[in-house]
Amino acid sequence: MKIISLFLTCLFLSLSSRASLMFVPTKMNPKTVKVLVVLHGCLESGETIALGAGWDQIAEDNNMVVIYPQVPEGSNLLGCWNWYMPANQTATSGQLRLVMDQIESTIKLLGLSQPDLYVTGISAGATTAAGLMACFPRAFKAGALHSGPSYGLAKTLAQAEKILREGPPSDSLVNDCRPQDFAGSLIVIQGTADAVVNPSHALRAIQDFMGVTNPDQSKDLTDGDLNYRVSDFKASGNRRARLVSIEGLPHAWSGFVANLKYSALVGPHGKYPTTVPFFSDKGPSATNLIWSFFTEVSEKSKSSQRP
Repeated sequence: MKIISLFLTCLFLSLSSRASLMFVPTKMNPKTVKVLVVLHGCLESGETIALGAGWDQIAEDNNMVVIYPQVPEGSNLLGCWNWYMPANQTATSGQLRLVMDQIESTIKLLGLSQPDLYVTGISAGATTAAGLMACFPRAFKAGALHSGPSYGLAKTLAQAEKILREGPPSDSLVNDCRPQDFAGSLIVIQGTADAVVNPSHALRAIQDFMGVTNPDQSKDLTDGDLNYRVSDFKASGNRRARLVSIEGLPHAWSGFVANLKYSALVGPHGKYPTTVPFFSDKGPSATNLIWSFFTEVSEKSKSSQRP
């Protein structure tokens, strides 16, 4: 295995417990560096999503900074992003503003000039990522939602629990932000055996952000012992959408990396097995699926700018 010097730095952006983890590649080129924001789910942290998804290695190999925002301490008993609260569904306050402030502070700290910005998350982190795309629609080149509802579908905890079980409401709620204003591309990953988030939320997210519901092409594949279907959509303005539906995948990050099989506290070579929620070693690597899509979007953008 290639041994490289990686570092994961705690970046404290205020005097409160609002902390974010950041990965910076060892040979960062500030002129071409990309920035990825990764939002963890409930019962997770920035550290577990970093270890389980394996984003740092991809970032090291592809000149990318990764920011792992963390839920403010004490804001939720399960460590969830409170995506259903109206205060967290606006660009001017709440958790969306907090995360965007962390992103902007990191870019300034590293001396970057308008880097390509991407965002992804799982579960409550996915819905928070959707909120960022809706409320800051021109900030992100592309987004990826793994097993989470679209933006602004609930205003209370009771509503959130209902739509998680039953699927998205037929009528849209009145929100401060408009997902249809999102100027980037979108990939959505969803397991068919998800008992936490109704799988029908996946297509709703594509409909909300991209304005399309019928794919232009689909293909069936198998990886990690699970079958999955990849459906591609064309949207307005050369934007793209992709839906990956994974048969039999529960509410979990698909195809997580092996070093999360042991507790982060004892390191990747630890001998004491632990159970980390919401990661599955079966199925295709969600990380690779997302990175492949982001790369395709970037390459298409570059080709369209050539004379």
